Amino acid sequence: MKLEELVTVMLLTVAAIDQYLPIGLVLAGVLLLYITVVHGDFIYRSYLTLNRDLTGLALIIEVKIDLWWRLHQNKGIHELFLDIVKKNPKKAAMIDIEKDTTETFEEFNAHCNRYANYFQGLGYRSGDVVALYMENSVEFVAAWMGLAKIGVVTAWINSNLKREQLVHCITASKTKAIITSVTLQNMLIDAIDEKLFRVDGIDVYSVGEPKKNSGFKNLQKNLDAQVTSEPKTLDVIDFKSVLCFIYTSGTTGMPKAAVMKHFRYYSIAVGAAKSFGIKASDRMYVSMPIYHTAAGILGVGQALLGGSSCVIRKKFSASNFWRDCVKYDCTVSQYIGEICRYLLAQPVVKEESVHRMRLLVGNGLRAEIWQPFVDRFRVRIGELYGSTEGTSSLVNIDGHVGACGFLPISPLTKKMHPVRLIKVDDVTGEAIRTSDGLCIACNPGESGAMVSTIRKNNPLLQFEGYLNKKETNKKIIRDVFAKGDSCFLTGDLLHWDRLGYVYFKDRTGDTFRWKGENVSTTEVEAILHPINGLSDATVYGVEVPKREGKVGMASVVRAVSFEENESQFVERVGARLSSSLTSYAIPQFIRICQDVEKTGTFKLVKTNLQRIGIMDTPSDSIYIFNSENRNFVPFDNDLRCKVSLGSYPF
Repeated sequence: MKLEELVTVMLLTVAAIDQYLPIGLVLAGVLLLYITVVHGDFIYRSYLTLNRDLTGLALIIEVKIDLWWRLHQNKGIHELFLDIVKKNPKKAAMIDIEKDTTETFEEFNAHCNRYANYFQGLGYRSGDVVALYMENSVEFVAAWMGLAKIGVVTAWINSNLKREQLVHCITASKTKAIITSVTLQNMLIDAIDEKLFRVDGIDVYSVGEPKKNSGFKNLQKNLDAQVTSEPKTLDVIDFKSVLCFIYTSGTTGMPKAAVMKHFRYYSIAVGAAKSFGIKASDRMYVSMPIYHTAAGILGVGQALLGGSSCVIRKKFSASNFWRDCVKYDCTVSQYIGEICRYLLAQPVVKEESVHRMRLLVGNGLRAEIWQPFVDRFRVRIGELYGSTEGTSSLVNIDGHVGACGFLPISPLTKKMHPVRLIKVDDVTGEAIRTSDGLCIACNPGESGAMVSTIRKNNPLLQFEGYLNKKETNKKIIRDVFAKGDSCFLTGDLLHWDRLGYVYFKDRTGDTFRWKGENVSTTEVEAILHPINGLSDATVYGVEVPKREGKVGMASVVRAVSFEENESQFVERVGARLSSSLTSYAIPQFIRICQDVEKTGTFKLVKTNLQRIGIMDTPSDSIYIFNSENRNFVPFDNDLRCKVSLGSYPF
């Protein structure tokens, strides 16, 4: 029915009813009918989500009040940790599965103090930087917490990095020293031997016996000789001080060092605890890399700031997950979606029916396996969405399947939330703007890029960015909803459904996500381009059946004049990628092309290649990475069948 027809019917109805009822009651009825017809759907949706939105609003208020109180106290993380130590001196704090050791809060604090006193004795002061290139271990946590006590900033280096990427992360931090493990020192020696960087003026420590003739120092011997009392207070270290650098693979280039301040660490750890009900009585199982925010803050932070016990495994093991959880009586774990798929694929073991695990907190769990995972393992999922450097995050507080969080649909409650979605170009990822230059906000039922408010006068909404200020500016979008305002642009596409739930859709820009890690395509291209006999190359992510995220694929063009057969060329390319990249960053497919499409300004066009994916084309040949021989083999029909069935061991 058209609007004018509806109005006519309403007027006739009013005229008829007016003969029998008071005019006030009639008008009230008409108003009610109008509201029902025009706004009825919104009212119904608001009713369905009222409890969720009010709960979320109460959570935001609770977290903000707590953070403002901590800002008023202005204590650093190390001081807040000491408060926890005093409350729980004899309680188990850190359990290292690899070393089979348990340290109480009192013992772990003494462990931290050895680091603090040793480096303070060497003259290290607030603002100095020490790079940590170590595997998951209690030692890693003790190192950064101990150094934080004297104001030394630690750079958390990805333990999978090697050669160019490793050197970039170390040099970008302007570190005065490097602390590494006995096993990882070999990667440092390799980079030095390849003359990729020099360690002149940088002290390199091995937590254990260093290799002969390496020039590295045995840190363990020095630590054993240190006193365990609290270090001297020589500098002001407070809630707003820089705590560490955490490397994130953004949309372009090499990994970027995101600046993490004490209050940001606190807000992530405590915000997650309040959102999902993590308590001091819980035991947190951490098997994800603790050089990342998720495990290093969201996981380990529950012990340091909440008094939970923390169980650390060197590397995730699907076959040992439930055994560990039972053996160490774990009740909470941190996850990424990929490990949930691995766990579901495991055969049933007796431990999965007797564990006390009640909650898994993390991100990236796909809707297709969410409910089967919950049903089989009898756990609650605490899905969230955020970034290391971002100013805000989303949380799924009611366990809605597939959602990474929610945004209120009510105009009243959504003003309290600093996160919005804006419309962007599907191909370029650029914000779509109106004639007056402002961005267009998404409505429920639409997809867009997430932006979070930046306010310089509000410490909770300040964007600290990266060490590289040019990279920082790239993540800031201006004139978003009003002239002069600014927001942090996440680089991800999200879908906002009609009930306000938000779902991760895709990444924008030159990045894809594989095995729980963000991979910068330009970073991989930088490794490919110097190869002799290669005239052009482009890297992008493609979907493969029954796998999380997108797998890397490189389309390369051989130089015509180079005398070498294709298999020899591919072998050289594979050797270069294997020696220079982490396992998750190595493209799993290579497509040999006649040419790659470019724009008029010679920018590579990847959309058509992404659409083709791993499909065969008459003019191209495709190779797949074999993890056993660490190189590429022809992508024949047998391998294609394994990939389609999800059984190929990427």
